Amino acid sequence: MRTGWMVLGLLAVSTAALAAEGAAGVGRYEALPLAGADGGKGGGRALILDTRDGHVWVWSENELVTGPDGRRRYGAGFIYQGKLHPGSQPGEMIEQPGR
Repeated sequence: MRTGWMVLGLLAVSTAALAAEGAAGVGRYEALPLAGADGGKGGGRALILDTRDGHVWVWSENELVTGPDGRRRYGAGFIYQGKLHPGSQPGEMIEQPGR
């Protein structure tokens, strides 16, 4: 839970920085490497941000996935994290609707 709030705080700061760069030609989807994302060790991870609509995913090269044959294995995968909601200042805690 604490990690989730920390990620949301970092996302708020990142979103504010990306919004400031909006006029500079930032693409719709931006990837930010996550801590411990050592590509050489098979554990690369990145945060993918939709700068237009606020959707967020985590991409990992070592996720537990289910193949078409129903067998579970480790491979690359995306995990949807939710949608960001704008705040009034960086670092502001925003509760999810319905909580």
